[in-house]
Amino acid sequence: MLLIGLIIFFILLIVGAPIWLSLGLSGGILMFVFLDLPLEAIISQFLIATDKWILLAIPYFLLAGNLMTYMGTANKMIGFVNHLIGHLPGGMPAAAVITATIFGALSGSATATVVAVGSMMIPQMIQLGYSKENSMGVVASAGTLGQMIPPSIYMIIYASMVQIDVAQLFLAGIVPGLVIAALLIVTAIIVSVKDKTERKKRSSAQEIFKSFIVALPSLLMPVIVLGGIYSGVFTPTEAAAVSVVYVLIISFLFNRKEFTKKNIQKSLVNSMVTTTVIYLLLGGANMFSTALTYAHVPQQITEYVSQLTLPGWLIMLLILVLFLVFGMFLDAVPILYITIPILYPAVMALGYDPIHFGVLTIACMMISQITPPVGLSLFVVSGHFKEKLSVVIRGSMPYLGALLVATIILLYVPWLSTFLTK
Repeated sequence: MLLIGLIIFFILLIVGAPIWLSLGLSGGILMFVFLDLPLEAIISQFLIATDKWILLAIPYFLLAGNLMTYMGTANKMIGFVNHLIGHLPGGMPAAAVITATIFGALSGSATATVVAVGSMMIPQMIQLGYSKENSMGVVASAGTLGQMIPPSIYMIIYASMVQIDVAQLFLAGIVPGLVIAALLIVTAIIVSVKDKTERKKRSSAQEIFKSFIVALPSLLMPVIVLGGIYSGVFTPTEAAAVSVVYVLIISFLFNRKEFTKKNIQKSLVNSMVTTTVIYLLLGGANMFSTALTYAHVPQQITEYVSQLTLPGWLIMLLILVLFLVFGMFLDAVPILYITIPILYPAVMALGYDPIHFGVLTIACMMISQITPPVGLSLFVVSGHFKEKLSVVIRGSMPYLGALLVATIILLYVPWLSTFLTK
């Protein structure tokens, strides 16, 4: 059934059907033809996918990120990081990574991070002599940090699927996110050596302090949101709503010029469009994964894996390779819904920690964002800056290598993912 389902799915993709429809139809056909389920039960699976309290956090975090982008709040944060390290060798690309790390902790969205950071940093980097490839590649890659640094939309989806505490998963993502950011910074500095660049003029202590004061309200947002979650003041879903209110307040108080009806409308429309896309993908992917569950495919694979004589670390490595192959052709949401119901029981049977597996899964989803031919961050940078996709792909290759190295480190050093949650 798994093979038949995948064949139907890829045939639908080849003929041009949207991913969510391809997943939904292939799952629906399996349930109707092979499992003889009634149509009402099949259709209800589409709606059940989004009927979870924790998933309400997704539109709120998306809206907070879009509000920061359109209201100018993000620019102040970017300006501070730029003043702080922009003058160092490879400083501008490194600043882009640091800014993406901070912004990822505010929005949870790779797309919002890429647009916000790229809009300000890419023109400056090109003006100083950094190549287009490097400038766009580093932003496309660093934008994926929004999926590992909490709050993360993909962590919310993973936690809702396997029924674990998303706050624990958020906590587990902090150190791996910083490790990945550090590797990206080192890569950015090395790659930038070949670019004949001008050094940005060193900012004075007064300029750095002034930019810090201006950016402080934005920098406090992760402290308030994550601090509220871990102290038990509010749930992750409530924290997402709080983040929207907080951004509106600081935008009204400190960015009165950009606090306009037009910018609020843009933020709302973009958030609604992205939320709709995610929820459609969730519904279609849930129909596919439900069909496989009814057919006992996860149980059969778990039994098969438990009987293998291969060491657990090698099986995990093969699972990560499978994620990466899927990532070349699919977006992260359908990958999660296709693979997690099948692989999660098998991984647990091997004795792996669900939090550790969650972090590894998110790391692979980050890589899928910049893996050609279908990498969302690559398309966002290419489309937003009207540049050839090949330019962005070439620039992202060194950073793709860094992400792969980081994922291997996380696989073989599980302590990085779990020590904060113990």
